[in-house]
Amino acid sequence: MDTRLRKTIAEEAAEYRPLLFRMALTQLKNAAAAEDATQETLLAAIEKAESFERRSTLRTWLFSILRFKILDIMRDQSKARRRDRELPIEPTADDDGGGTFDALFNDSGCWVDTKDVWTNPHTVAERDAFFKVLEVCMTRLPARTSRAFLMREWLELDPPEICRELGISQGNLRILLYRARMQLRLCLDVHWERD
Repeated sequence: MDTRLRKTIAEEAAEYRPLLFRMALTQLKNAAAAEDATQETLLAAIEKAESFERRSTLRTWLFSILRFKILDIMRDQSKARRRDRELPIEPTADDDGGGTFDALFNDSGCWVDTKDVWTNPHTVAERDAFFKVLEVCMTRLPARTSRAFLMREWLELDPPEICRELGISQGNLRILLYRARMQLRLCLDVHWERD
């Protein structure tokens, strides 16, 4: 095991610690659990430094490790709640405003002026720029909406699991995800510079 490689990864990964912590805190809603997830992510990155082949950015690799750490913590929390025989959670309404997004769709229900960034991104720099803008747009979402979106799209949790975690109905989840997607689309259309 090359100690220089571990040291290099440790130094580079330390720069992403605040971002990793914010993402973990957004999902876990507990500073101690978010700190644990962040520390476990950094430790795993150092321990597995030789597996990082630099085919993706270090940030992408770290966030993929964090994703699994958050899922582990959420599963542990869910098991603990079941053991404690918590009362069933009643659905609640989201407190953010809706707004109309009909202008974003054509008559057949497809996006108007869809940009094909996922299938043919030009450069790593362009993707990084996109994710920086997306991160800013995510901070503008209401907390519950942001959390539901990240649980579904980033953590890839199933809707029933998200509903249990957030204490909402599946209908409410669909509304939250719809609002998140529309608000993100509007924000990205305004703030993301494309060629």
